[in-house]
Amino acid sequence: MDIQFVKDLKAKNLKVTPQRVAMLNEIKENGHMDVDEIYLKIKEFYPSISLATIYKNIITLCEANILREVKAPTQKQKYELACDKHIHVVCEKCGKLEDLKIDTKKLEKLTATKSGYKIYDVSAVLIGICPKCSESM
Repeated sequence: MDIQFVKDLKAKNLKVTPQRVAMLNEIKENGHMDVDEIYLKIKEFYPSISLATIYKNIITLCEANILREVKAPTQKQKYELACDKHIHVVCEKCGKLEDLKIDTKKLEKLTATKSGYKIYDVSAVLIGICPKCSESM
């Protein structure tokens, strides 16, 4: 059982269950996963778990800011661990979704200045063609 996930759940006053910790471990291992992918992985360890339980836990973990939803065009919503601010790139050919670790402070400041909003988070997906798919063109 990942001690950091136990601490994170306890810090948010959430019950620490083996299923929740297993979900977080799978997402950590795979980076970005949709609900069906999470369900299939967790079902291997907990055969009696229902899809409804997975959905409920995802909602709870997102509300607690332990998970973050990633909305990429033409794909099911995916989930990742809510950690540092970053943007995503997605390949329009193969659907590969990757984190792009860049400093978003300038973007946040520019957006706040132009919009008047108080910016507290970043969620952006850039669309293109990955190097592997580019080679085959």
